Amino acid sequence: ADCRARHRSASHRASRLLREAPCMLAAVPRGVKLTAAAFVAGNALRSRIRARRASPRSRRVKMKAFHDISGISALRPSKSERAAAAENCLTNPTSGDKLVIKTLVLVVHGVKSKESKGSGELKAIRVAAESRGITLVELVTTHEGHCETLIRECDVSTVDAVGVMGGDGTLREGVSGMASRPDAEHRPIFAFPCGTGNNFARDLRIRTIEDCFAAIDRGVVHAVDAVKVTHPGGVTYSVNCVTWGMARDAAETAEGMRWLGPVRYDVAGFWHILKGKLNFARLAASADVAKPASAEGLPHEDYMMMFAQSTRCSGRGFAFTPSAKLDDGMFDLVAVRKCGTLRTVGLFDAVKAGGAHVEDDAVCYVQATSVALATENATDLVGIDGEVNVKTPITIECCKGQFRTLV
Repeated sequence: ADCRARHRSASHRASRLLREAPCMLAAVPRGVKLTAAAFVAGNALRSRIRARRASPRSRRVKMKAFHDISGISALRPSKSERAAAAENCLTNPTSGDKLVIKTLVLVVHGVKSKESKGSGELKAIRVAAESRGITLVELVTTHEGHCETLIRECDVSTVDAVGVMGGDGTLREGVSGMASRPDAEHRPIFAFPCGTGNNFARDLRIRTIEDCFAAIDRGVVHAVDAVKVTHPGGVTYSVNCVTWGMARDAAETAEGMRWLGPVRYDVAGFWHILKGKLNFARLAASADVAKPASAEGLPHEDYMMMFAQSTRCSGRGFAFTPSAKLDDGMFDLVAVRKCGTLRTVGLFDAVKAGGAHVEDDAVCYVQATSVALATENATDLVGIDGEVNVKTPITIECCKGQFRTLV
């Protein structure tokens, strides 16, 4: 009764605001009103869930437990174990050798570097580099994917390292470009955290340009993994996350609502929870390098979503794979089965609470060296690092020590 009363109260407050401010709302696009309504409804639903959990009479429907994928048992790290994993995202010891950077290739975003924020970041990098006697070789992008081309084709004969201004998507392009060069021409590559997500840099505790130059001063270079996605269109590398189902769909919706700020992820997520799209697919995983995963012969099952990540976080720093390491020769896989609207919203709240969703038995969290995904719907897309979309079937493979970066 209390839940219903609070829900009615929230609805009445929203209706009253709409009635009392017609002049203000007249200039507001219809899409904004719908988004605001979705946000209000989302908050009301969250209140309802919390109230149900607090009530001793609340009754939860028991779902079929999701305890393994292809025989790989689910990980259920506790809160203390997740906190410990966040302290260090490397498993292998770092080298005692120090890299002294005298010449640095810097890939600059051609559009963002002309905006106020990007211009200030570029100036800060130039000043910090000059104070250290580092020569910058600036390469400016002109279109999407240009970073990969620039790094693949630039002269690195006198270059010590490569830095890119951007987030996970830009770093992915850079790593792809470096991977296409002969091994003798590989150089350490890193990202100045000037993008939206910056999840790879976050795992290394590099959150600012100053943190990045502190890593340059330390000069510690470490080999880390990348994920290779093979799809009908070819091969694409990932340094952050490979997503399918509601995870990809909601991220795409949120991308179109950047004007809402960080709350766009909540609005987009709630909308897709209500939408309840069917996601039938065959999913298989393997932790044995000698036996790649195969989905052949498996039945199609209806999943909510799938994440395959080499980093702990994706999106706005959400710890979807809280025990992930950058250099362990594996990636972390999260698959979620359909479990009802209320429980799904609760799972998203648990993600924000430091990755507590992995304790829920609707979630299966495993570590693998390869994964195979084949969707029933040929139009389904898989997202790679929030920027690239590809069709299935796909195979995902961990490339151990694919590139070197500053730590």
